Amino acid sequence: MHSIPAARTVAGLPGRVVFGALVAIAILAFVYSVARRIRVLLAGAPENRFDRIPLRIRKTIEYAFAQKRMFRDLYAGVFHILIFGGFVVLVVRSLSLVVEGLVPGFVLLPGAAGNAYTLVKDVFEVLVLVGVAMAVFRRAFARPARLDLTLDAWFILFLIALLMATDLLADGARSVLNPSAFDLRWSPAVAAVSRAFRGTSPAALQAVYEACWWIHLADLLFFANYLPYSKHFHILASVPNIFLMKLEPMGRLGTPDLENSERFGVSTVEDLSWKSMLDGYTCTECGRCRVVCPTALTGKPLDPRVFIATLRDAVYDATPEILAAQSGRGGDGPAAPRKDLIGGWVTEDTIWACTTCGYCTSACPVFIIPAVDKIIEMRRHLVLEKAEFPKEMQTAFRGMETNGNPWGIAASSRADWAKDLPVMTMAEAEGSPVDVLFWVGCAGSYEDRAKKVSRALVDLLTSAGVRFAILGTEETCNGDSARRMGNEYLFQILAQQNVETMNGYGIKKIVTNCPHCFNVIKNEYPPFGGRYEVLHGTELVSSLIAEGRIRLENRIDESITFHDPCYLGRYNDVYDAPRQILEAIPGLRLQELARTKQKGLCCGAGGGRMWMEEKIGARINQTRMQEIAEAKTDSVGVSCPFCMVMIGNAREELGVETKPFDVLELARRSSGQGLSVER
Repeated sequence: MHSIPAARTVAGLPGRVVFGALVAIAILAFVYSVARRIRVLLAGAPENRFDRIPLRIRKTIEYAFAQKRMFRDLYAGVFHILIFGGFVVLVVRSLSLVVEGLVPGFVLLPGAAGNAYTLVKDVFEVLVLVGVAMAVFRRAFARPARLDLTLDAWFILFLIALLMATDLLADGARSVLNPSAFDLRWSPAVAAVSRAFRGTSPAALQAVYEACWWIHLADLLFFANYLPYSKHFHILASVPNIFLMKLEPMGRLGTPDLENSERFGVSTVEDLSWKSMLDGYTCTECGRCRVVCPTALTGKPLDPRVFIATLRDAVYDATPEILAAQSGRGGDGPAAPRKDLIGGWVTEDTIWACTTCGYCTSACPVFIIPAVDKIIEMRRHLVLEKAEFPKEMQTAFRGMETNGNPWGIAASSRADWAKDLPVMTMAEAEGSPVDVLFWVGCAGSYEDRAKKVSRALVDLLTSAGVRFAILGTEETCNGDSARRMGNEYLFQILAQQNVETMNGYGIKKIVTNCPHCFNVIKNEYPPFGGRYEVLHGTELVSSLIAEGRIRLENRIDESITFHDPCYLGRYNDVYDAPRQILEAIPGLRLQELARTKQKGLCCGAGGGRMWMEEKIGARINQTRMQEIAEAKTDSVGVSCPFCMVMIGNAREELGVETKPFDVLELARRSSGQGLSVER
């Protein structure tokens, strides 16, 4: 790599001293600004994100540098990788320019290494300009609804383009002024600029060169100091935020120590964990979460992009007070009252709107997780500290507390659905080997349609010779809805009770038809000592079909699509098992929805919304049912009792023909085992 003759741009020792002072001031200003941000993070609640370092490094390479998630939107992915790649490559160039301004004749990479880097740098500067042009076209003409077209974004694109253009122009002018000092074989882009400058006077070339050299470095130093105060701080924060991502399963919420806590949940900026604050700094405001969130799509007050930006603004608003408290300065008088986080920055309607479907989590390219974790913490504060929550939730809470189910039906009738079936309880099976515990769940025990699915699984397992048992009246609510509605105290009581019961029987393997039971037992019971192999009913039945232990021989000559439950698919990556069952049924023709698998839209029941009224905007279940009806299939397959209720209700409300069936109902019908499923 060839050095820029710094003496021509920074004249003599006095000039280098002035230049050095400017660089030092810029660096100190940058360090000061970033240090302020870090000090605010240190004021947040503790959270360990420094475990499993090798895995974090691998994830950072995969998602930060290879930008794997960006390419879900191919166009945006292309220009982001071009701009990001250019920045990574040009770090060396920028450092070299600064040092050359201070040390005349300095060459960072001499010889072959310098030539190779010069070629790479030259190519990437052009690619960055291409990426900027693509971004400009997208904002100026395509204008996707998920983007907010702010002046800040335009300014950032201008600064990036200016960095690339001034470097190319400076090198182009220099190559004409001093051809022997610049090997254009390694700089195809500079060679093109050089040809454009031929015939220009040396004085004009020198002026272009010096102006571009100074503008480039001034742009660089300004850009670095502008970012900490810009909405594009994510340019600096995204890589560390990805490194510090949540490595636990997406379906596992944090487990607070309720016995030793004086405060519960999040109600102030300082209650947020430092990682939640960093998430606010990192948000790219790309809007990918906005266009997939079922609440935003149906006119609810929760827009994940707005939500995370609001938390960031609340952190910025609290920053002076936080920093003053850290330095022991209280000011001249009492601080002005700060706007409440809940009720001020974030409305309660926003907090209760979330279905916890997790789509915002899987859509975010920088792993911010804008809704679920943070909103659940706010719900915990409202429920545990203020006892403020939608009134209809009280019925569900009381039912879980007194009868072990959100409907409030007598606990003594929990096993009534199986009275006429050859089903043993674990107590009755004492001394007899059992392959698997069938965790029936509240819906499978009490809700009419879900009870049919429970019976279908019993028939299928019996025909396959699987030795299983249920807990019967010893089973109680798994606590999923309680936890996600913010009642952590009730959840922990239920979880501990269930773990104690199952561990008492030495249970190792569990099957359940409910994705909410599946997720909570698999991912959230381990901290309470409940470590089990957990299968969804479709997983076990699919494997039994593959082994030839269940034969699907009766034809069902219909067309069907499949609705993916959020807590089965997006949370636990179970997409294939239910489809494998449907594809194994003779005559059944599976047709995928437009929003399917990872892109599937929520039914609206998650996060405790099953027990709340939907009073704002369009109904989520109707929105999903309309998509299903548009596929014009005879039926829709589901694998979740909550989805069955929501989609079934929407079918009646909209008056559409498409009928919902659980996959296991159809499997039993095709196998000819047990009672036929009513059509």
